[in-house]
Amino acid sequence: MEFSRRQLLLKMVGAAGAVTGARAVAAVCGPTPAQGEGPYYPERDLNRDADLTSFRGSVAHADWDVILLGGQVLDVACKPLAGALVEIWQAAPTGRYNHSGDRNTKLKLEPDFQYWGRSTTDATGTYSFKTAIPGYYPLDPRFQGRVPSGPGQFRPPHIHIKVHARGFLSLTTQMYFDPKSYTDANEAQVVSDLNRWENVDGDLMVRFSGPEGAKAGTFDIVLRK
Repeated sequence: MEFSRRQLLLKMVGAAGAVTGARAVAAVCGPTPAQGEGPYYPERDLNRDADLTSFRGSVAHADWDVILLGGQVLDVACKPLAGALVEIWQAAPTGRYNHSGDRNTKLKLEPDFQYWGRSTTDATGTYSFKTAIPGYYPLDPRFQGRVPSGPGQFRPPHIHIKVHARGFLSLTTQMYFDPKSYTDANEAQVVSDLNRWENVDGDLMVRFSGPEGAKAGTFDIVLRK
């Protein structure tokens, strides 16, 4: 099922507007926790757009778990921030980054996957991406091809995100995936264990809704001046 950027924006604006309305009662939004940038920020600036599943006219692979990802960029008073630049970068569904520093060379590179993207928020502070859920990957290349069996071996699936808005502190953080978003029970258990071993902050979890095969993930971002 194909989704246009406009369809995604309409879906996200509706969801984000409801969230903002609820938050406005308290008029306080807690700043999104920061996390490290990591070693795989893009090495060169390419013509990045918001659809990571289509690179140079390619078509998303059938085995990718494609998701619609978006939300609002807000200030601590829950006011939407228009014109904010949102950058994301991530591993492919195979767990491999398109980066010279990734030593997991036994994991497959996906030439049709864009690996990074950018989106600018609209008047409602809404950003949006179309991407695929990244795979988990080993911290030590010797673990390639194994199933995670203990803490410190693999990183849980995550997407790196960096946000810039005029007059606000830039934020670099990471978003993680709720095991409930996985339809495969074994995969869900692995992701649950990885999140637990890494003590993933619940505020950094992508929330999913929508029918199977049309998952829409919401991740709101709050910046400080």
